[in-house]
Amino acid sequence: MKRTLLALALSTAALSANAADLNYNYVQGSYNSVDIDGTDLDGFGIKGSLKFNDSFYGIAGYESYSEGSAGLDEYNIGLGYRWKVGAKTDWINELSYVHDSADAGYYGNASDSGYRVATGLRSMVGENVELTGKLNYTDVGDFGNGIGASLGGVYHVNDMFGITAGYDYADRDNVDLSSWNVGARLSF
Repeated sequence: MKRTLLALALSTAALSANAADLNYNYVQGSYNSVDIDGTDLDGFGIKGSLKFNDSFYGIAGYESYSEGSAGLDEYNIGLGYRWKVGAKTDWINELSYVHDSADAGYYGNASDSGYRVATGLRSMVGENVELTGKLNYTDVGDFGNGIGASLGGVYHVNDMFGITAGYDYADRDNVDLSSWNVGARLSF
């Protein structure tokens, strides 16, 4: 009887640990809005993550904003490292290649590439609620460099589908970039 109870307790603990684990295999799409020193642009974003092993994962994303003849695009691809710091919390560190391009209509086009380094926490704060907070440093040549922060959340409707929201702030060479997004995540 004791062995049966012990086996039941261990299997229940294993199942609850799996349910609390953060999923690093997902793709998500979103409606985005950005304010660049008082100029508002609307657009969309798509990003994803793919877990390679217990510690490393890949990330990629694309954002596109436009207003009239003006447009701004950014894509990134990178590598992340996670370190479990609690039963439901990971410390994450990411290094990404970043490419920005702008179309100013009559005034011409510009593009440049650089990198972003980010660190932060990702945690399941409730049975269905995940929160992420990160600090970052970005350097994209002509598009500036500086520090930033992001906050994001996911409400997991079930194991495959989630509703997302986020806010990002960056100061690149004294130009304030403030953006928010709402969307959906598909986990696999």
